[in-house]
Amino acid sequence: MMEDDIDRWIRMVATNRLTGHSTGFFSVYTLPPNQAMSPESQIKVNRQRNQRPEYRNTKAIILKKTKQLMKDFDSDPQPLADIGMWGQFITGDARNTPVLNNNSIQLTVTSPPFLDIVQYSKDNWMRCWFNGIDADAVAKSITMSHTVEEWCEVMGNVFRELYRVTKQNGYVAFEVGEVRKGKVKLEEYVVALGRSAGFRCEGIMINQQQFTKTANIWGVSNNSKGTNSNRIVLFRKTH
Repeated sequence: MMEDDIDRWIRMVATNRLTGHSTGFFSVYTLPPNQAMSPESQIKVNRQRNQRPEYRNTKAIILKKTKQLMKDFDSDPQPLADIGMWGQFITGDARNTPVLNNNSIQLTVTSPPFLDIVQYSKDNWMRCWFNGIDADAVAKSITMSHTVEEWCEVMGNVFRELYRVTKQNGYVAFEVGEVRKGKVKLEEYVVALGRSAGFRCEGIMINQQQFTKTANIWGVSNNSKGTNSNRIVLFRKTH
């Protein structure tokens, strides 16, 4: 079946509404939207909370979210459509992006996998299922490094590619965190990798975050487990 722009918009919004805690989502109480429980885990939660999935008016939910997303367009979707005409959506290895020209990008904002801490394919299995994407195939293409040395080897090549595509005086914001119970602070390695590629490090912003529902679910409540802060390293290409 062929999709038009409206079909793709509806699918995008529906993907965002698959799971969550409130009535604004399609699900009953589950993990927050950035993660999806396995079916077995959700069954256990349903039993523990004595909850049963009730009917949700998916059309109304999609319309409500659409209105929120479109609130700045004064009911005229044309500006958004115009943006879509020149915007690009590409997937692939960040170490090799031939579709991007040399010295063509003013700003890159990115966050790589933090070693092997997060299982991205498992967290997104429902989104993959909903959109007909093979989650196992996606998992094979995601860098999951077991050691800092392996991670640095991959990220070094990423930085070289970032340097190639970045304009003179362009910026790269590279977000990482601390891992291994806070013993490994990835920004310390990122600074050296960026400089080696030719960037100038302008600074590091550290955000010590408040714990969320997701963090408490995983038992992260004492600033010692998991990833407890965001560390954004800002680089500039000076020549």
